[in-house]
Amino acid sequence: MSNIEADVIDVPDSAVDPGEKKSKIPGYIFCPPEHRKQIIRIFTKAFCMHMMFPERERGHQDAATIRRNCVWEMYTFCHARGLREVWGYVWANWYTPKRWVLWARSSCERMPRLRTTMTVENFWRQLKHNDLHHLIHPRLDQLVYILAWKVTGAYFNR
Repeated sequence: MSNIEADVIDVPDSAVDPGEKKSKIPGYIFCPPEHRKQIIRIFTKAFCMHMMFPERERGHQDAATIRRNCVWEMYTFCHARGLREVWGYVWANWYTPKRWVLWARSSCERMPRLRTTMTVENFWRQLKHNDLHHLIHPRLDQLVYILAWKVTGAYFNR
């Protein structure tokens, strides 16, 4: 079943809130498949931003500026593509000030340890998979070379 078919399928009446009405537009899709990856990318970027991590263009930012820029980025994306319902959902459930503090990394002055640990573990897993898969116990100089030339080179090329 494709993503489009999954969106069009009627849900059982028990899954619909009282007073909620189904769309009368045939083939209505809440969020078209071609926009989903980009929305997730924007959302993930907002999740990962923190005052300690400077952005290339803007440098270091305070928490309020990070939130304002993230909200503006999602709003302009949804507005430019006519995704009014998506913007309403994202705003009400994720981007309002009360919800933002629950999930955004930038809402804390300090870096949350658990999220940082997961990020570091993911970095090393990716490094082992992409650059060290053929080495069982790399020598220190070889590891430093790979980090200095391959990993940071790829980072700066992004």
